[in-house]
Amino acid sequence: MHTLPWFDVVGFWIGIFLTFAILSYLYKDNPFYKLAEHLFVGVSIGYVITQQYYNVIKPNLLERLAPAHWTDALRPSVYWIPLVLVALLFARMVSRRIAWLGRYPLAFVVALYAGIQINAVAESDLAEQITVSTRSPIVPKKDVNDPATTVRDLASLPGFTPAVAEKVVAARVAGRRYGSVDELADTPGLTSAQRQDLRDAIADFHGLAAQAAVEPGHHDGFAIASRIFLLIGLCASLVYFYFSAPQTGALGKVARFGVYVLMVGFGASFGSTVQGRLALAVGRAMDVLDKDKSPELAAQIHGPAVSIASIVVILVGIVVWEKVYLPRHPRP
Repeated sequence: MHTLPWFDVVGFWIGIFLTFAILSYLYKDNPFYKLAEHLFVGVSIGYVITQQYYNVIKPNLLERLAPAHWTDALRPSVYWIPLVLVALLFARMVSRRIAWLGRYPLAFVVALYAGIQINAVAESDLAEQITVSTRSPIVPKKDVNDPATTVRDLASLPGFTPAVAEKVVAARVAGRRYGSVDELADTPGLTSAQRQDLRDAIADFHGLAAQAAVEPGHHDGFAIASRIFLLIGLCASLVYFYFSAPQTGALGKVARFGVYVLMVGFGASFGSTVQGRLALAVGRAMDVLDKDKSPELAAQIHGPAVSIASIVVILVGIVVWEKVYLPRHPRP
């Protein structure tokens, strides 16, 4: 049995206590919440400053100013420029009379970052969106018997992994020809879990059977409908932002449909964000209740007992704060 050091156990306890201290804000603002909030902000800022120093300032500035890094091609005077720009950022703290000097490094950083981001966003977002929206609406199914269907093509199908795709390709090279998509689950060398994943993917709507075939000439109807709807929704959304003509009549109806498309998109994005937050909450609950730990580790931490003790301490503390401290120290 692996025994945790005492400071690791105390660290788990502090984490549990701070979790409930943050949740105490659901009642009202209180000292326990403020303690957890200030601790989180302070630790985060300290961590960021430390990382920036050791990963950016020290290797890229201080070490390059050392004589060991000087070369004829790049004199040390070049590295004094960023040092001066950094120093100018603190001009506002020295005197208001020279606060205007801090505008130059800010302008340099904003302009440099904007220039880099414009190019990056144009390539990663705009160009990618144009590529996706201009694809052919005809989507053929992937023929698993076709020698041109690679491991990468098969790995993109539902129920497939690179390991499963390699075994299917190896079976095809060995001379096996699949008579139906259902036979993929009978590929030699697959584990029971891999066979079950393939069967589940075949049974799913728009699963493996909808995206793969054993002969050419078949098309993925769901993918075709999706691409057509994507193109129509894109055009309708762009029409909504066309303000050079009154949005009445047929143009107004198309713009209204574009609004619905935008609402669906924003709703899906918000739902995804909420789902992510709920996943974090579930993970935190499992950690507090020791559901994500081995029995040996859980026996050393005693998460549920520490949780109850934390709740009791916070409740008693809030009652004392409201009934004793606030009456004696009224807020102005």
